[in-house]
Amino acid sequence: MYNKVTFSWEVFLMNVDKIVIKGARVLVKEQQLSNLTDSGIEIPGREKEHTCQGIVLAVGDGAMLEDGTLVPVKVNVGDKVMYTFNSGSPIVDANDTDEEKKIKYLILNERDILCQILPD
Repeated sequence: MYNKVTFSWEVFLMNVDKIVIKGARVLVKEQQLSNLTDSGIEIPGREKEHTCQGIVLAVGDGAMLEDGTLVPVKVNVGDKVMYTFNSGSPIVDANDTDEEKKIKYLILNERDILCQILPD
């Protein structure tokens, strides 16, 4: 009776320098973990874990309300944020040649950002 629709989360290869963010979205560079813990113990493969934290690289102009009012995005470039798991559209920089250490970027909706992490 109903057609089943499946979605695949593809990783897009793009030149990150040429991305212009629109609307209430942000471009985030995912923070990667080090193989070494604070106590000096090495955990192989830890840098591949999903951290749900990142640095904001670009911010859209905001959301447009029905009455025409523009509501700006509440985070700024350079802010460290925490976001929901499996949110956003993943992007890998096409200029990055090292397959093992490719930096992952995400285009997130502002509503997927859980909090801003203040510096020490």
